[in-house]
Amino acid sequence: MRMQRGWISVCLGVLLAACGGGGGGGSSASGPVAPAGPPAGTIWVGGGDVYGGYTMTFAPETLTVAAGTTVSFEWKGGTHTITSYSYNGSPTFPGVPMPGQSSGAYSYKFDTAGTYYYYCEYHGSLVAGGTSLAGGMTGKVVVQ
Repeated sequence: MRMQRGWISVCLGVLLAACGGGGGGGSSASGPVAPAGPPAGTIWVGGGDVYGGYTMTFAPETLTVAAGTTVSFEWKGGTHTITSYSYNGSPTFPGVPMPGQSSGAYSYKFDTAGTYYYYCEYHGSLVAGGTSLAGGMTGKVVVQ
């Protein structure tokens, strides 16, 4: 009987180790695990602590959608704008209805194919003459 209990303990130990149970469980990777990111058709404005701790980003920086898709811009942290501009004749869109918005959401339906560029007036910058982005908080929606 004693031998049988010993084998049962060994078998349970092997099973728990194989299944990740027994207290440690989970991944053996070190460090924090980044969140999955925004849902399809959504751009996070000022990722904040929700997306890797960066508040000066649009996440994702590039979103590709089909024509006719409504894209939602959701504020996650900081005070930002969505300011659209034309680069090499690219189309523009109205952008955020209230400059310096820091919470809530804004949606726009992209009906026409093209690349729509935008930036935050507070944290992004244009090259002199407004012909392209110099850097900072920038993004684009590619409509196919």
